[in-house]
Amino acid sequence: MANWLPIATLWIAGLGFLGFGIALLVAPLPVMDWVGLQVSGAGADIEIRAFYGGLEIGLGLLLLYAAVNPAWRGFGLWLCVAAFGGLAGARAIGLLLAGGGPRMLWFAWLTELVVLVLAVVSLRLRRP
Repeated sequence: MANWLPIATLWIAGLGFLGFGIALLVAPLPVMDWVGLQVSGAGADIEIRAFYGGLEIGLGLLLLYAAVNPAWRGFGLWLCVAAFGGLAGARAIGLLLAGGGPRMLWFAWLTELVVLVLAVVSLRLRRP
């Protein structure tokens, strides 16, 4: 298990970020509407394409590079811990403060939590 789990974790995280990044770059307003955010205007369109689309594409490509480059796997897994830990933690706080949320946001939180756990376990397995 120690050999394939870190690689699988990086592929899952990388493809997830890349997929959402491309979707947000290509169709930012419909994707935001799908997750329950109502935004409009050129400024919103540009900002979502850049920050959410561009940042997620960059993170996804970096994690995919780490998946295929053994020297980068540790860094990629720590990036997963930081990114998915931050996402899962902030989303949990938001869900608690709001008293819940749409199912899509609960699914996103669960997904972020699973990838976080996979990354932590992968890092522990990599220890000599």
